[in-house]
Amino acid sequence: MKLESIIFSLGGEKMLNYNVNKKRVPCVYEISYKKCKEGNPPCIVLRIHEEFVEANKDLVPFDFFIKKLQDDHNLGEFSSLTSDFFGFDNAIKRKEKDSDGFIVYEIEIPKFRIETSELCERCGGTGWDENLDDKCLLCRGSKYKISFNWKPLSAISASLHILSVMMETFNEQTSVKNNQLLTFQLSCGKGMGRFPIWGHYGIDFCSWLNSFGTSYHQFDEVLKEMEDVYLYIYNGEEGWGFQAYVEEKAWLIISTPGDACGIHPVNDYNWELGRGRDFSCHNMDNPGQQIIILVALAVLSDMARKHIKG
Repeated sequence: MKLESIIFSLGGEKMLNYNVNKKRVPCVYEISYKKCKEGNPPCIVLRIHEEFVEANKDLVPFDFFIKKLQDDHNLGEFSSLTSDFFGFDNAIKRKEKDSDGFIVYEIEIPKFRIETSELCERCGGTGWDENLDDKCLLCRGSKYKISFNWKPLSAISASLHILSVMMETFNEQTSVKNNQLLTFQLSCGKGMGRFPIWGHYGIDFCSWLNSFGTSYHQFDEVLKEMEDVYLYIYNGEEGWGFQAYVEEKAWLIISTPGDACGIHPVNDYNWELGRGRDFSCHNMDNPGQQIIILVALAVLSDMARKHIKG
């Protein structure tokens, strides 16, 4: 049985109490975004309530998933939510607990495309391809050899994969007054299309999306951060195909570079105000694409929370 199928099957009668597309429920976790500043990498921030952390301090039920991901992606040790770092290879750093009882975790976004100090073998360090009369296709004109490393991004994806399993099996409610805004689950697989991301938009989040009141609204703030993070991950290499917009009935579309890659609502054309939405994905082929989608959801979550509190 494939790992993604096992995650999906863990729901059933034990599905999350915060199935937020149907009702308002107390917040378990929030996702936020922190821009790249003063040489520090951009960060996805998770605030996870201490009651969830306490309920999941024992990793024994998840040993199968941990071992499978270690073998599939050549990952190191896995640390619990109560450690200084959560997940594989210190992928997610645990910070302080805030006054609301949420523990803050930061996901520093790594680079996939890394420029080395060695001269590019294709162009001999000139940065130019004489045959094409254009900049070198391999080094993109930088003159230096480029290395590619999926492992840090895979460690993040695999760590969030385990967190997703934890979320799917958590059937309690926290004592938090704020409502869960949205949820996400993801899978760290192997091969094309094996990095899906899916989840639910809460009632309040959909109400905010619907408040724009037009047939089409583009989120320029989201597009900018997606593009900036893409440039960071791929070390200056530009990408095309970014989308972040909402249509009537909270129909949110987010796309990132790839083969028609992104997330979309699950078909529910009879949607009405006062309900949430499910979302799914298409052609998610690598952990870098997952990160870009999570950045978009984090920025949108920040905007929605500001509007709701405002």
